[in-house]
Amino acid sequence: MGKPLVEPAKILKDGLSLAYYNRDYLKTTEDFTAYNTSSRAIDKMKFFQLFATGNYLPMRLAGPGNQYRLYKLAPRVSDDIHSVLQSYGKTALAHYKMEGKKFPGLNYTDIDGKVYNSKNTKGKIVVIKCWFLHCQACNEEIPALNQLVDKYKNRDDVVFISLAFDPVEKLKAFSKKTVFKYALAPVKESYIEKDLGTNEYPTHFVINRQGLIVKVVNDADELAAALNNEAGK
Repeated sequence: MGKPLVEPAKILKDGLSLAYYNRDYLKTTEDFTAYNTSSRAIDKMKFFQLFATGNYLPMRLAGPGNQYRLYKLAPRVSDDIHSVLQSYGKTALAHYKMEGKKFPGLNYTDIDGKVYNSKNTKGKIVVIKCWFLHCQACNEEIPALNQLVDKYKNRDDVVFISLAFDPVEKLKAFSKKTVFKYALAPVKESYIEKDLGTNEYPTHFVINRQGLIVKVVNDADELAAALNNEAGK
């Protein structure tokens, strides 16, 4: 088993260091092997459940493939670090629990009047982005998402839809100023937060040809990896 790519002391010294580690190394939406604190393999559900307590840090290990070993936080670690880890872990656990479930309520009309529903997307891979216009991170990732759309432009079996809880008039005004190659569909905020079960933005869903959720991510790079994996099947 490889050594940690970053030593726990460096990761846990402050909130900024933990945030950078989360951004650069914690890629738990990709396939990985999980180990407990004793370096014994455990299933992913148990891994995410422990992560969600806020008492463990998933240490990315050097070596082939993606490997994580849980590290039990020492008593001296601040409550703030525990809280941040718990937040990361709860999100990861919630996303993992969505995998394999039917995507709910796929029935949208975009700002141009085009309808997307479970019937006309049957047999296709559907990529959903949940966001809102004043979300900075949501806007910053648009160039990367446009590149993703371009990559699959010759694939009729891949559909890109963005769901925003902004008024249709504001979405139309946005589309005149900004190039965003996803379909723009207005929805109610309650649909995203209650039916889809997310209140973090942006959140991306990759839905397979059978209408089942295969991945839920919050990052454009992780989305690209998940879509590449699904589109290659």
